[in-house]
Amino acid sequence: MSAPAAGTGIHKPALGVAWMLTAAFFFAGSIAFVRYLSDFYSTYEIVLIRQVLGLLFMAPTIWSAGLGLLPERQLWTHVLRAALIYAAMWASYHSVTLITLADSMALQFTLPIWLGVFAVLFLGERPRWHRWLAVATGFIGALVIIRPGFAAFSLGMLVALAAAALYGAGDATSRYLARTHGTTALMFYGYVFQFPISVGLAAPTWSMPPLADWPILFAFGVVAFAAQWSLTRAYGLAEATLVGPVLFVRLPFVAALGYVLFGQVTDPWTWIGAALIFTGTTYSTRCEMRETRAAKRI
Repeated sequence: MSAPAAGTGIHKPALGVAWMLTAAFFFAGSIAFVRYLSDFYSTYEIVLIRQVLGLLFMAPTIWSAGLGLLPERQLWTHVLRAALIYAAMWASYHSVTLITLADSMALQFTLPIWLGVFAVLFLGERPRWHRWLAVATGFIGALVIIRPGFAAFSLGMLVALAAAALYGAGDATSRYLARTHGTTALMFYGYVFQFPISVGLAAPTWSMPPLADWPILFAFGVVAFAAQWSLTRAYGLAEATLVGPVLFVRLPFVAALGYVLFGQVTDPWTWIGAALIFTGTTYSTRCEMRETRAAKRI
């Protein structure tokens, strides 16, 4: 019998997966922007630009909702979440400057494994066997993709793995806060608490971007904001151990963007790994939906 998402009374697996698929698409787009911008800006500057634009995009939502509607509970948990996600974002972006886009993305596919561990340890979730199967299958798929890369382990690979672990901790914290906070509050506090961190670290190397760069910087901000919004919605609708593995589908999105934008030809092993990832994620989702329908009939 499928239980509601821990602590929320809400468990909509199909909708949660749909939002996570949307997040995967936008995350792939944002990392493509990062790859392009890294030739002109430092990682600290890219993260700061993302945060400033995110706050601007949040402004109309906050204005219409009213600041009084934003909850003031668990502020230190929000601070922890913001710090974890900032560190994860920086590591993810920086890894792209050290290793190939495919290697970075594939190593970050270990995120659901970290998320599953944190969700069990700190959220009290009890993932069923088909979710662990999806995680294991997805990780095997990622290993197939970067099989040659493991011959020489580099600093970039370590940074990408660190990004996955930090994102796993941050996403588990998001899931915890989603029990009592709406998407608007989570997004607002995330940007507000990450902003001073971003400013402090980017200040030593900061220089105002030329006017010609602002259209692409704005597009980057839109895509990154949409990714974070979709991710937050997904964790508010379904358990972390279910929707987390869906982020594996960033791979074919990244492969397509890499080919169109950078002329990168995808290795056949990438598609073999992607097939494993899709198989595990699809099977887990089908099992979850069957259990949900069965529970409704009881």
